[in-house]
Amino acid sequence: ADDLDFGLKIAAIAQSYGVDGYTTPQVMAFAIELYEAGILTDQDLPNFPKDNKERFYYLLDMIVKREGIGDILAKGVYWAAREIGKGAEKFDHNTIKKHEQIPIKLGMLNPIYFIMWSTGEKINITQIEGQIPQAPLPKEAREDFVKDWPQVPTGKEERFKQFILEWGEEGKVFPFWPPADLIAELVEWQEIMHYIDDCLGLCAGLSSFPLKPPYHIHNLPLLISYATGMDMTEERLWETATRVRNLVRANNIRRGLKRSEERPPDDHWKKRFPEYEAKLMEEYYKYRGWNSEGIPTKETLLKLGMPEVYEDFVKRGILKDE
Repeated sequence: ADDLDFGLKIAAIAQSYGVDGYTTPQVMAFAIELYEAGILTDQDLPNFPKDNKERFYYLLDMIVKREGIGDILAKGVYWAAREIGKGAEKFDHNTIKKHEQIPIKLGMLNPIYFIMWSTGEKINITQIEGQIPQAPLPKEAREDFVKDWPQVPTGKEERFKQFILEWGEEGKVFPFWPPADLIAELVEWQEIMHYIDDCLGLCAGLSSFPLKPPYHIHNLPLLISYATGMDMTEERLWETATRVRNLVRANNIRRGLKRSEERPPDDHWKKRFPEYEAKLMEEYYKYRGWNSEGIPTKETLLKLGMPEVYEDFVKRGILKDE
């Protein structure tokens, strides 16, 4: 009850301040870790409370007002760690591409989520996942699940349903299953649905995020056609979302995104497989039509009707003129 009361109170304050309720708690926890490690001192945090809850109120106020060390913490964990120095970088153990992630640490590598965490253009797993279970279903539930699964994209029905039926059987468990090409297809589907929702302004809770949502790749084209008069088809909608996904990636690459940044924190999973992870990335890049550095190729950009992006890449030296 005390924790609930604390959570509601500090959430109300955070809302009134207009700060992000997802990343701000991580920045505050990061500051407390640095204080306990002696990297931040009483000079950085004058009159720092001993009570843990009071510390969060203190830090929130300091960050919002950008007072003292709060001015640095307000930049987020990644940049704050590097500006503070003194070993603070070691406590940056929950960012990907400089952005705070869900504070969760797991055991065995999940290859599907590894690709989503690593390559997601919107940087956050909650903006990518949703269309498939996160773990194998009980054996007795699998048949019923796939019998009523109309959300699966056209042409993927047999393979995706077979994946659900086999997942969890002997030899068909993480991390070395499913095959890399199937992983790429599953990730693509989840990403595509989130990009469609973004384009439509549709709540992810009604489409891309939950299992078996009411709105999906088969009925959304009809809704778009009825609402706008556009002649929208499943194929055209999928291509549009793919174009958006590549355009966002192109912008990130222009701003300096490197393949070396496309990796989850070292301790995200206890059991890691660097060589296998590198292979998964290469297979996914290839499936997406990107080169070994994760950059959309000339062929991909022209196929998607974005010659100006290719020309810009050449001008900037990101791709060579072919």
